[in-house]
Amino acid sequence: MLPLDPSDDQAHEPGFLRLATTSAAQLALSDGARALTWAELRAALEQRAAVLTALVRGDEARMAVMGENTMETVLTYAAAMLAGIGTIPVNVHLKADELGYILGDGHAAAVWADGAHRGEALRAAAAVGDVPVIASGGPLPEGLDWDALVSATAAVPQDLGRPAGQNLAYTSGTTGFPKGVLRRLDGARSVRDVLWQLARHYAAGLGPHLVAGPLHHSGPHASIGLLLAGTPVVVPGRFDAATALSCIDRFSVASSVMVPTHFVRLLGLPDEVREAADVSSLRVIGQTGAACPVEVKRAMIRWFGPVFRESYGATESGILTVITSDEWLRKPGSVGRPVPPFEVLVVDEAGVPVPTGSEGRLYFHEPSGRGIEYLDAPEKSAAAHLAPGLFTLGEVGYVDRDGYVYITDRFSDMVVSGGVNIYPAECERVLLEHPAVADAAVYGVADPEMGERLSGAVVVRDREVSAAQLIEHCRARLAHYKVPRTLHIVAELPRSAMGKLEKRRLRSELG
Repeated sequence: MLPLDPSDDQAHEPGFLRLATTSAAQLALSDGARALTWAELRAALEQRAAVLTALVRGDEARMAVMGENTMETVLTYAAAMLAGIGTIPVNVHLKADELGYILGDGHAAAVWADGAHRGEALRAAAAVGDVPVIASGGPLPEGLDWDALVSATAAVPQDLGRPAGQNLAYTSGTTGFPKGVLRRLDGARSVRDVLWQLARHYAAGLGPHLVAGPLHHSGPHASIGLLLAGTPVVVPGRFDAATALSCIDRFSVASSVMVPTHFVRLLGLPDEVREAADVSSLRVIGQTGAACPVEVKRAMIRWFGPVFRESYGATESGILTVITSDEWLRKPGSVGRPVPPFEVLVVDEAGVPVPTGSEGRLYFHEPSGRGIEYLDAPEKSAAAHLAPGLFTLGEVGYVDRDGYVYITDRFSDMVVSGGVNIYPAECERVLLEHPAVADAAVYGVADPEMGERLSGAVVVRDREVSAAQLIEHCRARLAHYKVPRTLHIVAELPRSAMGKLEKRRLRSELG
């Protein structure tokens, strides 16, 4: 982030306020069927911010938000930001017990839920106690009717000098409960400071932004800041490839954030649908989430053009490395070079730096010395660090002589079998080399003799191939201890909305 300069941009009005006067009738927010102009957006945000200011009280108060990708969810997040209320984005697939843990652990002062999820929100809040539920969808037996409150409240200009809210995000780990991560913008003390920094997003001002992934993830969530900065936003609901492509054409979309799963689904559209859509308006697609197969990304670059800005990072850290399409074509498979002020360090298991080009554990250094901070969990924060400000996201990889980072595995996924360290990615790669295998995951399961043993799951293109044949395929190419003893053939592998394999789920359901 650029440093704050109160004598310059900080004194200017945020984009949405300026456009509410200068471009009042132009499109600000749409779901494809309905739309708000900039003037209507300002009124809607100030109305909702006034409601939240009255309901969510307390110093550094935070509100959990559980909503699908809709205009109302976008408005709720944006209104909370204007009101100086921190948010806790919640995955809409969580059940009441899971949501209840987050409400309690995150010290939520309230929970907002859309109509589809208010039942889970009410059950979770009842279990935790003393957490008000603000929900859409009509009168509630318990809780506050959001729609009625908004209708009865007048729009009130917000004090942008009030203290900024502190957001909290929950990131799943390899074991145990979700971990709360404090999300900070350096130097941002007031709401105006936050808006000033969000206006520096790489997609700000380029043109309409399409929300492709779920809003509870940090990449798609950037659309809230873009909207407040004055960038029109299109939020067409849960991702559908044909709808997304239609929106790119119809709204002349300039930017979006997508994961490789989105690319695969877009490429899977019929040729005539792809050829009929005009994608020439696209300026930048932020690529994040899981690793993208090389040929899939090449196909997307041929179709959309060199508009991809791939980043590597996490909820805990923010963006650590970036690579453009042109760079990636020269360095296929790389996730780019570190972005300032981060520096990369590759070490062995003892924490000793390894030579350039050698594989090891990836650590990143940032000068403040803060690194990663988990809420009320100093032991988790400490476990992520080799030294103050030197932290890891649990990845194994290497750095080439030009400073480009390559990810090869996660050491947090490492399996220790009979005292031998095994990284599942090697077997996954061999499985994917088999022409019948479309997707693969290898993971460790408990073993009374060896401590852990390898198991796996595959999606096959050819139903005639057997698990035994695939195991033999691996045995012919890998040392015996790197080959799964069991292999399950499944219809699909569980992945998060951002495309990451959910190995904990595989371990639990398949063993």
